[in-house]
Amino acid sequence: MGTVNNEVDLAESTNDYEDVRKRRSVLGTIRNGTFYLSLVLAGVLSVLFLPELLGTLATGWSASGAAELGIHRLHIMGIATVVTVFLLGLFAQAYRPKDRIASMWGAFIVIAAITAGTVWYGVGRPEEVIPFFLLTGIALVAHPAGRRLFRRGDSYSPALLGLVALAAVPLLAFISTQLGASTGTLDSHGIMGHHVMMAGLAVAPLAYGAFAALGFDGWRLASWLAALPMGYYGLMSISFPAQSSSAGVLWGSAAIIWALAFVITAEYSRRSGSDVLRRSR
Repeated sequence: MGTVNNEVDLAESTNDYEDVRKRRSVLGTIRNGTFYLSLVLAGVLSVLFLPELLGTLATGWSASGAAELGIHRLHIMGIATVVTVFLLGLFAQAYRPKDRIASMWGAFIVIAAITAGTVWYGVGRPEEVIPFFLLTGIALVAHPAGRRLFRRGDSYSPALLGLVALAAVPLLAFISTQLGASTGTLDSHGIMGHHVMMAGLAVAPLAYGAFAALGFDGWRLASWLAALPMGYYGLMSISFPAQSSSAGVLWGSAAIIWALAFVITAEYSRRSGSDVLRRSR
């Protein structure tokens, strides 16, 4: 009789395990479908809303582009830069998302900051910004990495953390200045949300850079996405020093140097045995 009971218990346990496994499989399928659907919808929105804006990254340097953009030249190209960096972080999740966690967090923080500024100050185009925020939030919640989103990798970089801290002081001052220009009596820049978007541009190096420095999975891609907006903004500041929100030649050069230093440090840390460049946890 005991043998029979044991066999019955084993069969019931096996059936329970199979039921749990099937439920998890169904939930996993729904979760992955939701995740990739959010990326597809974000891609559709990008095609609908962004081609002309993103095109200014190239056309803005031409004489015709300069004439068309006028006093908004640096702002429009800066907005295109932060939007590009956000999209790169988001759409990088389409391939091996479990290995791109740092970029997922960077993209979410950037769009969250832009959305908060746009809604709080009542400027810009919330009808375009908010859908991207919602879709990015859905992608984060439904991300295939699950709880691994909150786990760091097996190493981090003290040198990259130092560079992030070094950049934080001028970037936070820049953010404060830009948000301050979004209050009170607004000019055309403020009404169109340019200052809020430029603040978002300054958030991007800190968001991507921090997760890269802390060693979250996919830190190498995140380090490039941290450097890209800083370097491009520095180049624009040197090229258009008289435009609104330009940092000028000196600080623009410093931004380019920081971007190069961040990428070089990140790449060299992959091969170096120095604990300063990369340290195991």
